[in-house]
Amino acid sequence: MMSTNYRIILTSLPVELLYEIQLFSLSESLPCVNKRSHEIFKLATSAFRAQFLIACFENVTNKRSRARGVMTKALRYPLCTIEVMETMFKSPLCPPLDATPELPRRLFKALSSKGQSEWSYRDAPLPFLRHLYNCDRIRPPNPNSHDGYALTMAVYADFIPLIRFLLDNGASPACHNRLAVKVAIRKKDLGITRMLIESEWYDNNGRRGRDYTRPQQDDRIQVTPGLLKIAVQAGAIDIGLYFMEKGVAPDIDTLRLNLPNIIAKRPTGVAQGTQKR
Repeated sequence: MMSTNYRIILTSLPVELLYEIQLFSLSESLPCVNKRSHEIFKLATSAFRAQFLIACFENVTNKRSRARGVMTKALRYPLCTIEVMETMFKSPLCPPLDATPELPRRLFKALSSKGQSEWSYRDAPLPFLRHLYNCDRIRPPNPNSHDGYALTMAVYADFIPLIRFLLDNGASPACHNRLAVKVAIRKKDLGITRMLIESEWYDNNGRRGRDYTRPQQDDRIQVTPGLLKIAVQAGAIDIGLYFMEKGVAPDIDTLRLNLPNIIAKRPTGVAQGTQKR
């Protein structure tokens, strides 16, 4: 830990020298030494930030980590904004950009449910993601990074525009043993459950689409008896009936969960959009 005198001496140095020290040390604590230090690095130029991110990658010695590429490393830092990225690309020091970047957890871990109607395509992290996937300087990031963490968190937050964006860019609900689907089931959200399973079910609004229940060749995942069991355990009657109408047969454990009584209590039109026309 830095002594008080050391902190005072360090932050009294010229700004340019502080930047040089930071590029040499790659310290995560230097910008947080005191208020002045925080302000100095907060006002750092995009050129300095780009140089810092490149230096952080060059400091990586693990072969596996280096194989993930500079963008995977850079994207983990909140200072990696669109402007900083573009500055990186123009730098002669920028390493090759031929690796497929991973989507960092930091973009999604703070998502919290605030109601489906309150989310829009302007909400973070969608603008940043659109730039990443449309950028011709790098490969499209892997949407299934960290076992599909992005899609699972989007489902948890009821972030329909983000769910659709990720699915359109190759996110798979099969990741992590179908965790995103299980989250949707436990939230008792038939619309999101269908969105995850049926590749053509939702329209531009993300809520309505083709009206079918039987297994389709273009379904993203196969519905299993295990998912039906989770629906019954969660009391998600409409989702359970939807799975059964797709041809999923309950196993013996599910039958013991009072499934017959659930079916008998089925109200008319309980699973909106799951009835054949």
